[in-house]
Amino acid sequence: MWARRLDERTLRFRLIGINNQNFLMEDLETGSWWQQVSGEAISGPLKGRRLSPVLHDEVTFAIWRDEHPASGVLALDAQGSRIARDWEVRTARSPVVTPVRDGDPLTPRTVVVGVELGGESRAYPKDVVAAAGVVLDDLGGQAIAILDAGDGQSVRVFSATANGAALQLVRRTDTTPATFVDTVTGSTFDFAGRGLSGPFAGSTLERVPHLSDYWFDWRLYHPSTTVYSPR
Repeated sequence: MWARRLDERTLRFRLIGINNQNFLMEDLETGSWWQQVSGEAISGPLKGRRLSPVLHDEVTFAIWRDEHPASGVLALDAQGSRIARDWEVRTARSPVVTPVRDGDPLTPRTVVVGVELGGESRAYPKDVVAAAGVVLDDLGGQAIAILDAGDGQSVRVFSATANGAALQLVRRTDTTPATFVDTVTGSTFDFAGRGLSGPFAGSTLERVPHLSDYWFDWRLYHPSTTVYSPR
């Protein structure tokens, strides 16, 4: 998700093509072409410019509705809503256009949680995050926590510090949606990063932008990325 404002001008976009199985869009103001995954203009008068990322969520509707009960919903029309139930399974079997490298740690269509901080990037396999409930890591000199809501689909990334103190979060298995406990202070946080009880009650963890992506795509646009593996 990208902000459309650039140099005091609001850009309007349309689909223009596909590049490396990524959405390619053209802005109507200058005719520049932009890559979906990177937000970078790859041709035209604005070539080399980048759009500013907007913090966004990829969560189940149940979680979104619980957190935003008054939220509106953009409904698909009858034609647009005809998505086969096995779409994800069929897509996972589809070939990719980028070459597979020898010794690649992941298969091309492994879904990863991609995080970029302090000039470093790392891919966290989504199934690893779901199994762990919480992944604690250091990236770009910052402590982060990747939280799974307990549904295997909804993921958020936070700074793993509160009031300057490092957190050691674990996911509780007896709450839905999941809550998370800091084993150092006993403070409890919800999936939105809000402190519910303990010394950090009332505080809110800082969100860290991330991207859910296929491994082949994340690697292509982050060639120096590392891959997280549980210690």
